[in-house]
Amino acid sequence: MKLVEQAYPLSELNVEGPNGATVEFFRSTGSRAYAELGVYKGYTAARIAEELAGEGEIHLFDYEDRLVEAASRVKATGHTKVIEHPNTRRIMDSYNWSLMGLLAEHGEPIFDYVFIDGAHTWMLDALAFLLVDRLLRVGGYVDFDDYAWTLGGSPSMKPEVFPDVCRLYSPEQIEERQVALVVDLLVRPDPRYEELLENKVFRKREA
Repeated sequence: MKLVEQAYPLSELNVEGPNGATVEFFRSTGSRAYAELGVYKGYTAARIAEELAGEGEIHLFDYEDRLVEAASRVKATGHTKVIEHPNTRRIMDSYNWSLMGLLAEHGEPIFDYVFIDGAHTWMLDALAFLLVDRLLRVGGYVDFDDYAWTLGGSPSMKPEVFPDVCRLYSPEQIEERQVALVVDLLVRPDPRYEELLENKVFRKREA
């Protein structure tokens, strides 16, 4: 894929399978240290592992029980350097605590590419981006899933299916595009980031 100065339209990508745009774009970057926040069953991470072909490392962030299956799927590709960063399902625990731990341990950037596909909420992912920024090397990429996603439009989170969402979030929060808030308020206005894939992938450049 040719990277251009203007954001490349997502609609022009040849997207196949879950998060195909992420996999195709990753292929074009030459990245070797990949992190994924929110791995579900590990399908995307496994495809990234195939692209890495045994090189580099893959960091996985999610609930402990999800990482068991996801890490197993990634390792089944033959990729051996898979680092798991589990968190509990306690309501105030999240991948942000794991990111904090890495920041405390390393104190310098360690990632080339970070795919944020977690809670899709401002409360968690605004901080996640700020932590990722500290851990992302200059020239590295941050990739956001579901720019236009809302709680109210989610098949699994909308009030008709998950009534507790109305206890956890305000009506405004349920209808707001919260990933878009992170991108539009924190990432896009930052002169250190250039948009490469429309509403999705941004490259960190020199300050």
